[in-house]
Amino acid sequence: MGDGPLFDVEATAARPASALARLADGIGRGAAWLFLVAVAISGYEVLMRYAFGSPSAWAHVTVTALCTVGFAVGGAFAMARGEHIRISVLADRAAPGAQRIMSIVGLLVGVLYLAGLAWGFWIQVEEAVWRFGSDGGWRPELTPGPPNWPLPALMKVVLLASTILFALVVLDRLAAALRRRN
Repeated sequence: MGDGPLFDVEATAARPASALARLADGIGRGAAWLFLVAVAISGYEVLMRYAFGSPSAWAHVTVTALCTVGFAVGGAFAMARGEHIRISVLADRAAPGAQRIMSIVGLLVGVLYLAGLAWGFWIQVEEAVWRFGSDGGWRPELTPGPPNWPLPALMKVVLLASTILFALVVLDRLAAALRRRN
């Protein structure tokens, strides 16, 4: 990661600047605990399966859902803290004006990508969440087989929401970059 005039990694990582970045940071810190819960559930499942011969029907889908949430918010979290992956081999060697342009173009491309991703997730959310049976009852997409939880529908909502949050953090970073003069 480059430490050009637009991107001070240490300052950003220590204290996200905007309220939106602090929100993404807080959500990311909270979601990180989900990985610990996933490890505990996995340990429980291994113990029950191999020590007692009594595997669960819910552990795998639950761990998958918890890790999905953790990874989904990771992009916004990393961007808010200034720790998102950047390929800066060219920008590090460029003049400050060129660095500024490269940073702005990169952020614009990121916003466009995330907008397209959010659109795709929106289509999946519509198909997974707003489903009704012939009797008019709500039928969200369920896990295949026991425990028949609506985790697929919920995970698609989480992916959409986290993509929107990520896009907003990138827009926030873009606005800050456009305000800077150097």
